[in-house]
Amino acid sequence: MNFRMHPHQFLLSAVWASLLAFTSCAGLFNWQPSITELGLTTGFGSDYRPLDNTGIFWIDSPQVCCSARVSGAVPDTTIKASWAFVKSGLPKEANPVIREDTAVVDRDCLIGFKLPAPPDGFIIGDYRIDLSIGGAPRASGVFSIQKDPSIPIPRINSFTADPPGITAGQATVLKWSVTGASRVDIQPAPGTAAAEGSQAVNPPVDTTYKLYAISRGGYSCSALTVNVAPLIREKPDLQVLEFWGSGNVLHYRLKNNGDLSSCPSMTYLYRNDLLESKDYVAPLLPGEERVEALQQYHFSPKFGSGGSEATTDAVNIRICANAEAACVESNDTNNCLEHNFGSLLSINIANYVHTAQWQTNAAALKWPIFKDGDTGLACISTAQLGNGESYTGALLMSPPPAGGWIQGTFGLLRGSPQVLEPFYIPHKCKFTCKLALTRDTLAPAGAKFMLGAMQGGEIAYFPSVSIDSPGKIEAYEVDLSQFAGKKVNFVFRVESGGPWQQGSAAWIEPILTQES
Repeated sequence: MNFRMHPHQFLLSAVWASLLAFTSCAGLFNWQPSITELGLTTGFGSDYRPLDNTGIFWIDSPQVCCSARVSGAVPDTTIKASWAFVKSGLPKEANPVIREDTAVVDRDCLIGFKLPAPPDGFIIGDYRIDLSIGGAPRASGVFSIQKDPSIPIPRINSFTADPPGITAGQATVLKWSVTGASRVDIQPAPGTAAAEGSQAVNPPVDTTYKLYAISRGGYSCSALTVNVAPLIREKPDLQVLEFWGSGNVLHYRLKNNGDLSSCPSMTYLYRNDLLESKDYVAPLLPGEERVEALQQYHFSPKFGSGGSEATTDAVNIRICANAEAACVESNDTNNCLEHNFGSLLSINIANYVHTAQWQTNAAALKWPIFKDGDTGLACISTAQLGNGESYTGALLMSPPPAGGWIQGTFGLLRGSPQVLEPFYIPHKCKFTCKLALTRDTLAPAGAKFMLGAMQGGEIAYFPSVSIDSPGKIEAYEVDLSQFAGKKVNFVFRVESGGPWQQGSAAWIEPILTQES
C-alpha cells in the first residue's frame, strides 16, 4: 500500500525533528543562561542600568548596587546573589555571607541587586558578590568600603524624647539635632532622617532608640530609652488642664480622663518648688471637668519694669492634682501643670569679663589680658573657626605658651568697697554655650574646657569637654536646677596638655537662661 505525506505534515515533522535535535544538544552540552557585564554602582537608572561604575564605596554610602546582564534566559530562571565580607587568609567559601537575594527572570534582560547600609554605616574592608544559577557560579565582583580620616566625625548636639515616659497607647516626640553628617538614621524608627527634626512615636513597650550620625570620617551614636507603662483599665485619671488668676485667686480646670470615678483628693500649689497651698477636691465622674480655686493662696507677685539682665522677678507656679496619691490612677504623669510669671533670667556671661578675677597656673592677672610674653590671653573678640564660621563677641582664652591653664571667676561687682558677688540662680535655669578652637590654633594636645560653680570658695566642676581640632565645635549645656534658689560664681577654665603656640579657646554665647 502506498503512503503519501501531506506537505503540511512534512513541515511539522521537520520542525519536530529540529526541536528534538536542539533538546538533545542542550542535554549533551548542559546549556545554561549566562551572566555578563557585572558591575558595581551607587544606584540604578531605568531597567537596572547602572548610574556609574566603581569598586570603591564609603562608610556613609546608603547602599552598594550590582547590575548584570542575563542572556539565554528561559521562563523561571532564578539568579541568586550572595554578598560576602572578605577576610584575609580565608578561602573564598569561608568568607561570611552577610546577605542573599534572588531574582526570577523569563527573558534576556538587565538585573540588579542592592546591599543596603547598616544604620551605623558599612564596616571598612573588602567585599565580594557572587551570582549563581542553579547553584553554579556565573559571575562575581569585588569592591571595598573605605573612610576618609580628613573628614571629622559627626556631632550629635541633642537627642531627646518628650515625654521620656508614656502609657501604652500614648505618643512621645523624638527630637534631634546633628552637625556634620551626610546621613542620619534612627532605629527602630523613623529610619533615615534629616540632620535636625522631630518625630512622634508610640512604642507599645519599653524601647531604646538609637541615633546614628554618619560621615565619610566615621559615625557617632546616641541612645535613649522610652519607658512605657502598661495601660490600666478602669482607673481614674486626673489632669490639670489649665490655670489662671482672677484677682489674687488662682483657679484651675481639672478633668477625669479615666473610665472610673475618682476618689476624694488634694491639689497642691507650689511656688518656686515650695509648697504654698492645698485644695480639697471632691470625686469626679469619668470624663467630668470642674473648675476649682485655691482660695487660701493670694497670688499677687510684684514684677519690675525691666532692669539688669542679671536679675529676675519670675515666679514659677506649679499646680498638682492628686498630690497625696490618694487615688490609684491609670496615668499619673499628667497631674501637674506649671507656668512662669514675670521676666525670665537671661545673662550673657561674656558681658562680665572685665570684672572677673583672672589667673593662670603661674600668676594672678588683671583685665585686659593681652598675649604678650608668658601670661596667656583673655579677651572679647570675633572667633574665626576652622569650619569657616565666625562669631562676634566671643570670649577667647589662651593658656600660657609653655602650657598649663587659665581661668576667670565671674560674678557681679557690687558694694563699696566693691566685691564680686555671686549670681542668683532661679528656678529652671541652665547654662548654654558653644565651645571651639580658633582656626589659627597651633596646640598639638588641644584644650580642655571646664565650667565650675563656686560656693563659699569651693568649686564644683561640671563634666569637661576636650577639643583637639579647629574644625570642631561643641554645643555645651548644663542643667543648674541643683542650684535653684542659691547664689554661685561661675568659673571658666581652659587647660592645655602641652605648649600653646598660638590661637585661642573660644566660649561662644555663654548664657544663663531660665526656661519658661
